[in-house]
Amino acid sequence: MFTKQLKVLAILANADGEVNDMEIQLMEKIGKANGMSLDEIHEAIESPDKEIDLDDLNEDDKFDLLHDVIQLMKIDSKIYNEEILYCQNIAAKLGFPLEAVMEIYPHVNTRINLSVPREKEALKKKLYEILNR
Repeated sequence: MFTKQLKVLAILANADGEVNDMEIQLMEKIGKANGMSLDEIHEAIESPDKEIDLDDLNEDDKFDLLHDVIQLMKIDSKIYNEEILYCQNIAAKLGFPLEAVMEIYPHVNTRINLSVPREKEALKKKLYEILNR
């Protein structure tokens, strides 16, 4: 799952034609937090597959990926149309409507610190409340 997640993030990071240091740091943190070596992380970043099957992800993995995609898009404070379109596409592939994505978007923190599970859990709860309306 995590190699797949990093490849999705790498495609997004490359959407504006430049992968910056903050994006790399976030991807490294995510990879390390999930037991990947730096070599595995950089391989995923440097050779992202264009076709990534997301159908086998469970609800938690789907939310985590959506959260991370939004976080990566926002991390450099520069949001490009290509990034927005890619995020919308990934959200749709994960089964999330645009309304739900736009609802949680302002609450996704751009800090690279991954140790705020309560914050992330609150967003997950909010997202699934929207989906169950």
